[in-house]
Amino acid sequence: MIPLCGQSKRIASIDSLLNSMSFSGAVLIADSSGILLSKGYGYADIANKIKNTPATRFSMSSASKVFTGTAITYLAQQGKLKFTDTLGQYLKGFPSGDKITIHQMLTHSAGLDDFFNAKDFSYDKVKNCTDMLPFMRSLPLVYPPGDSCIYSTGDCIVLGAIIEKITGIDFQDYIRKVFIDPLGLTNTSFTPYWALDSSQRKYAIGYRKTGEAIPYNYDNGSIPLSAGGAWSSVEDLYKFDKAVFSGKVVQGKYLSKMMAKHTSAWEGSHFGYIWIINDKSIGHSGDSSGWHAMNNYYPRQGYTVIILTNSGGMDLYELGSKVEGMLF
Repeated sequence: MIPLCGQSKRIASIDSLLNSMSFSGAVLIADSSGILLSKGYGYADIANKIKNTPATRFSMSSASKVFTGTAITYLAQQGKLKFTDTLGQYLKGFPSGDKITIHQMLTHSAGLDDFFNAKDFSYDKVKNCTDMLPFMRSLPLVYPPGDSCIYSTGDCIVLGAIIEKITGIDFQDYIRKVFIDPLGLTNTSFTPYWALDSSQRKYAIGYRKTGEAIPYNYDNGSIPLSAGGAWSSVEDLYKFDKAVFSGKVVQGKYLSKMMAKHTSAWEGSHFGYIWIINDKSIGHSGDSSGWHAMNNYYPRQGYTVIILTNSGGMDLYELGSKVEGMLF
C-alpha cells in the first residue's frame, strides 16, 4: 500500500498529466479504501461543448467481453453448464463441435475463426448471437481445438449463443437481468450507436484520428453482442469490477478458475476465462476507430485503473503504462 501522502501526490501527478496532454475521456482510479480519482476530461461533444464526466458512456468495444466470460462462469456456478461440456451439446453443425469445449472457447483456444471473416458476412437481420451462427458454422477451424491460443471474436459470439440457448433469452437481455440491473449499472447498455439517445448526450461522440466525428450511422444495422458493443462509464465499470473481484458475482473455485492463467502467453499475457491476465493486472481492453477502453485490476496492490477515451488517435496502451508507472 502506498503511504497516503505519497498516494495523493501520485494521483495529483496523474491528473496533471491528463490535463497537460489535453486528454479526452474519463478516468477512475481506486484502491481498497475506495475511489481516489474519478474525473472527466475534454468533451463528449465538441461542437456543443458538452464535457465528459465519470458518468459519460463510452463504447467498450472488446472490453465488454468480460460480461460474456463472467456470465458463462455464473451459469457454471448455477449448475447450468460445465466447462468440460462440448459445443456440440448445445449447438449443432460446427466442425469438430464434439471436441470443442466451453473451456477452450473461454480461453481462445478452440480454433474458431472471427465471424467477420465469413463469406458474405452481414449484420442484416441479426438481432442476437444465435442469428450469427450460420456465419460461424461456415468457417473452417483455424487450428485443431486446444492446439494453440489466438484471440478470437468468434469464441465470444458462440459463447453468447450458448447463453441464449440455456437461458431462452437474448444475450443482451440476460446481461441486463443478471448484472446491469442488480448491480445498478445505470449507464451501461448494449445499444447500437445510432440508437442511443442523442437528446441528452449521455454518451461520448467518437472522434477519429483526424478529429472527424463518427457519424451516427457508424454501425448502422449492427447489433452489439457478446463479442463487443457495450456502452459504459468509468463509474459503472468500477461497480462491476468491485462486484466481480469481491466474489459478489461468482465465488470460490469459480472466481479462481475465471481468473487463472489457462494458456501459454499470447502477446505477453495469458487468457483466463475471457479476462486477460499478465504479471501485474487482470482486465480487458477494447479499441475502435473513435473510442478506446482499458479496464485493469491490480490484485497485488488492490488497485483498479479504468481509462475510457473518445479520441481515436489516443494510444491508450502507452497512456496506461505511464499511469501504471506513476501509480506504482
